[in-house]
Amino acid sequence: MTKPGARADRPVRPALSRAFIVRTALELIDRNGIAGLSMRKLGQEIGVDPMAVYHYLPNKAALFDGVMEAVYSEIEFDPADFTGDWREQVTLFMRRLREAVRRHPNALPVLSTRPAYSPGMLRIGEHALGVMHAAGFSLPQAIDIVNCLGTFTIGHALAEVGEPVGGATATPEELGRMVTPDAYPTLAKAFASGYEYRPDEQYELGLAAMLAGFELVRETRGGAAR
Repeated sequence: MTKPGARADRPVRPALSRAFIVRTALELIDRNGIAGLSMRKLGQEIGVDPMAVYHYLPNKAALFDGVMEAVYSEIEFDPADFTGDWREQVTLFMRRLREAVRRHPNALPVLSTRPAYSPGMLRIGEHALGVMHAAGFSLPQAIDIVNCLGTFTIGHALAEVGEPVGGATATPEELGRMVTPDAYPTLAKAFASGYEYRPDEQYELGLAAMLAGFELVRETRGGAAR
């Protein structure tokens, strides 16, 4: 019989695994933010002595690497889904990356500051570089482009769903009272015309513009050293 309040999926000590620990850490971050994660709290959540966690993850840096891997493992990646030219394939991947990271807004500070060196991401990177190299980009160009697009995607998600530092920001109503025609005529006209924040459209606009620019790089600098 499961004890009241106990997690039904919690393994007994011999079945404890790195994957379970990392997933539990991500759940804690989702619920309480990064500041709410510690080895002590993680041990309490799992129901083990915190020292047991160190057997699987030697330090907090390794734990955060695991959290990053857990989020990126949610990206749907089947090579059979990726067809068309390089821009179509990269667009699909970036959209799926955005979907995955937006599900974990409290983890975005981890995702935006730790490199994605998990096997799953390296496999995706290998595929992306192959597609772009075949399209005419040099390998250094392809790596730079993938990094630029990934940074844009994660940064955009952070601005969309990340927790503002210091608490809530001004509401649209408060901003409207600040932006008067006398002080800021152009901004006031834009807001009066019905402008509203549309994160999906803004993301797609930025992504399309970046890809169009990189296509020009490919056309004008194709044949660069590979």
